[in-house]
Amino acid sequence: ALRFWGRIGYDDTYGGIALDENEGARIGRAMEGKEVMFSASHGVTVTGATMAWAFDDLYYLERACMHQGLAMQAASGRPLREIAEEDCRAVATQIAGERAQSDLFFAAIKRRLDHEQPGWRSKS
Repeated sequence: ALRFWGRIGYDDTYGGIALDENEGARIGRAMEGKEVMFSASHGVTVTGATMAWAFDDLYYLERACMHQGLAMQAASGRPLREIAEEDCRAVATQIAGERAQSDLFFAAIKRRLDHEQPGWRSKS
């Protein structure tokens, strides 16, 4: 989960379906400087410098949320331990500097799809 430290924005305003430029601009401002945004009544948006990076972050965000929910359930209302801010920053920086694994992970998924579902790349 620390890979997302400082990278998540929150948009608590639900402005309906984003069909006009004003709503798009508002969402853009809410996300400014963040790669991940949780939006009221809309879900999550994950962006990245490449498709591989965005996919990797979305995959690990889902896993982090799952583990957070499981930890909260297991804690039965007791507070969870918090990690010191300086440790969060250090780990997030380490992870941000190692994105080659994102490219390798995405390439592996595409190879698996090529093997298991050969037609997945077709445009039909």
